[in-house]
Amino acid sequence: MGRSSDDAGAREHFQDAALYDFEYRRRRADVNFYRRLVQDRMAFAAPGPVLDLACGSGRLLVPLLRDGHAAVGIDRSPAMLAAAARRMARLAPVRRRRGLLVRADLRAFALRPRFAIAVIAFHSVQHLGTDAELRGLFRRVAASLAPGGWLAFDVLPPDPRWLHRGDDRRWARTIFRHPSTGERLVYTTNHVYDEARRVLRMRLYYQPIDERGRPTGAERIVRLHHRQLWPADVKKLLAASGFRLVGAFAGFDGSALPDGDGLPADEHIYVARLARAQ
Repeated sequence: MGRSSDDAGAREHFQDAALYDFEYRRRRADVNFYRRLVQDRMAFAAPGPVLDLACGSGRLLVPLLRDGHAAVGIDRSPAMLAAAARRMARLAPVRRRRGLLVRADLRAFALRPRFAIAVIAFHSVQHLGTDAELRGLFRRVAASLAPGGWLAFDVLPPDPRWLHRGDDRRWARTIFRHPSTGERLVYTTNHVYDEARRVLRMRLYYQPIDERGRPTGAERIVRLHHRQLWPADVKKLLAASGFRLVGAFAGFDGSALPDGDGLPADEHIYVARLARAQ
């Protein structure tokens, strides 16, 4: 599988913003973690605007604006940016004016170096499939930060047992109605792990059904790819991009990530400080 497949795995899951928000409506721990982190950064160092990279539908951006921060959200999906704009439109004018949405790719953006902190939430760094792309992202972030600025992001850590479970079996079967259309759907998923490229290739299946559970149309398949990143990989990439790691966590409760590559944790969160100008 080549670059076009990798790009589809970073794009297809974000074309239906209403479905995306419905599927992750209970995911709040990361938003609360980053809100606290941004507040701490502003309290103990020179304040400044927040850069929310891969901001999606504004899941984090809008709470940051509600908290009184100035924030710029970048995403490449028109559907997700439109959803973020609708959320921002419901804010009080004084909050809304402090936010800006920009359509851009994580692999190609350029902003003035003035941000106090950049956040890349919900495993978004893992949609970049190579070390070169990740180094490029981190260097662009470094070029966008004020001196001493922070970078925070999370990854879904590799679980060797789960990575190599891949076959044709389906998992996580769920019946639900599409939040916009009301269409009744059966959701299932499976995956394969491309060990040579260290990319987990997930497939999300949506089968339309009637009230008796009978298929009523063609099954839709959505690709979602995650580059697998071990702690040692992350630390090397950050150092090569001008960052010094200042904190690593094994979950959004703030528990410390142990040294080494022990991986039994649902999330790995990294906080780094810009160590040198780019």
